[in-house]
Amino acid sequence: MPATKKPTQSRATAVARARAEDDARRLEHINASLEAAQKDLAAIGGSLGTGMLDLRRDVGKLLRDARRDLHKMRRAVQRDLERLQRDLTAAATAKPPAHPSPTAAREKASRRPVATAH
Repeated sequence: MPATKKPTQSRATAVARARAEDDARRLEHINASLEAAQKDLAAIGGSLGTGMLDLRRDVGKLLRDARRDLHKMRRAVQRDLERLQRDLTAAATAKPPAHPSPTAAREKASRRPVATAH
């Protein structure tokens, strides 16, 4: 019995997948950095004077907002990748159009017999 072949990925799909995985790694690295900065800010919070508390709160809010926006961006990138893969798969399996080309239609029209008057 012959072995069944696995479908091969197109080059564009492989490149898109590699780019998305690389982007995901970078986003994860940024997320880890933001998390570490938040922890460090919380650790030095008690040793700050009263004037610095407002600054600490502002920086904490900025870090939380950045992490939230990063999470949203990561989801958007993932959705874009999934949509791109669906589109590439659909394009690869799409059938040619069923209607004739415009030149074929013109040729067919020009071959019609001309009605003669009796």
